[in-house]
Amino acid sequence: MKGAKNTLRGTVAVGLQGLLWVWLVALSILVGIGYRAMTGLAEQAHVDSGLRQVQVLEARIVELAERVQMLDAQPESATVASLYETRQHLDARLTRMEQALADRSDAEALRALHTEVEQLKIRSQPAPAVPPPPTKPVTSVAATARQSPFPFRVVGSEMRAGQRSVSVAPVKGELTADKIQVVLPGEAVGQWRLQAIEANTAVFQNGKQTRRLVIP
Repeated sequence: MKGAKNTLRGTVAVGLQGLLWVWLVALSILVGIGYRAMTGLAEQAHVDSGLRQVQVLEARIVELAERVQMLDAQPESATVASLYETRQHLDARLTRMEQALADRSDAEALRALHTEVEQLKIRSQPAPAVPPPPTKPVTSVAATARQSPFPFRVVGSEMRAGQRSVSVAPVKGELTADKIQVVLPGEAVGQWRLQAIEANTAVFQNGKQTRRLVIP
């Protein structure tokens, strides 16, 4: 009778140890899958959370190993009850871990889908219209040719009262002394006012028109 009890206890212990090893293998696979999923995350917070979960699982493994040793020393009825309770606890924990991994995979898929939608929105936006370059007004050669001839010409330059002046004469006719007129800056010849004398150039202005005459 005593030998039968020892055999039954040994069988229960072996079955418990086998169940523990199966659970450890399944747990290792889940931890490996969780670690792979965590390494693919861009956020460091997810990685830290996964590492903390691994540490908790390692502590749980140590706790379960100690519980197995305690079960070996307990009577047969207590061993069976503890084994059933441990199995239920492990099944519930495995279910929670599988659900957590599934939720994390769904979150990653949703994040990837959101990124793809944003990229499609950017691609579908019409390119901003580029305004045409401003066109420069084209000066008509014919209009330039139709400008009225200048009514006088510059025949020389001299100093008057410490100020430079120019001598002008009509374009047509002979150049005589009585036709020469000395003009200072600010004075006008007909409708043309002498604005400035720049080096060998006299600048005359009539309204919006400006003409530059070379001083010989």
